[in-house]
Amino acid sequence: MADREFVFGRPDVQKILREQFVIVAADDWYQRRQNDALGKFFRSVADQGPRKGAGGGTRQGRYAFSASGTLLGFNNNRDPQRILNMLRESLRKYEALPAGERKAGAFKVPTLNPGALDERYARPLTQDTVVMKVHGRVLERDRKGNYAACGEPGANNKSFRHTGFGVSTDHLWLKEAELEQLTALALKNPQGVAVPRAVAMRIARFHLVDNTRGEPPHWNLEEVRKLILRATMQPKAAGARHSTNLRITGAFHLETKDGKRGYTGEISGFLRTISKTRAREFQFVAVGQHWGEGTYTRGARPGKTPFAVAFTLADSQKAENCVPPQAIRWEKGYYEADRH
Repeated sequence: MADREFVFGRPDVQKILREQFVIVAADDWYQRRQNDALGKFFRSVADQGPRKGAGGGTRQGRYAFSASGTLLGFNNNRDPQRILNMLRESLRKYEALPAGERKAGAFKVPTLNPGALDERYARPLTQDTVVMKVHGRVLERDRKGNYAACGEPGANNKSFRHTGFGVSTDHLWLKEAELEQLTALALKNPQGVAVPRAVAMRIARFHLVDNTRGEPPHWNLEEVRKLILRATMQPKAAGARHSTNLRITGAFHLETKDGKRGYTGEISGFLRTISKTRAREFQFVAVGQHWGEGTYTRGARPGKTPFAVAFTLADSQKAENCVPPQAIRWEKGYYEADRH
């Protein structure tokens, strides 16, 4: 969030990156652990810089390097001028490399098949996965008492700390079988059914979080004080193209043992299915009062304030939607959120 606000949203940074660099984004948590070609290459580059991951520590930062793996520049600061200086200096170092190393095609990067990845840290998007885009945003009440986007003019260019008024992005991964099970249950029970607990807990624990200012803490099992999530089959409207129409409703109360951080509110939305094509329309939103902050989400507004999380069906064919959920680092725990 902060990098986008202060650095990568700037036209001058975008221009030099777009015209002079090949941009790669990755999660250091995976790469510094992977015992495969990808992880080894990343560590070989990072170990040329100041962050060598001693004791398994982070190698987080921005690296400029050649195709051969020669480190040209490193930065882990949000000052856009310092980053621009690093990028320009990296270009100068690149031009000083031997001509043979800079020649197009001098280094061939072999195709890395999925089977060659360290399966402990591979999170591929499989065909049976339904991807939902998750956006969080802090809100306020307008003069009429309605919810409105919250924000302040200008940017905090002295400390380069994010204000938290932007929209955060994550992904929720569901399985086709989970949605099919939910629809089948609702068809048999017109009065409504509970959303399978593993799905409901996955949504609550890992996605009803305030990540507008950084990497958030997730809720553990004991911190889910209340969670009701139901699906009710709605009558098919005349001329409607969908075959099933589920109304999604719910309520939640999430709170730490000491009460310093919490989120309580309601969920509302729908899941519609077109039987002939299995196409879906799916969206829901959680709105309520949030309070507190985490280790990496400092700067929360004081007291209990409005906060919303919106879930919308995403196109899994687009590369931007293939990014794994932030909470799926422990895959089993993510999918079995009701048990671990």
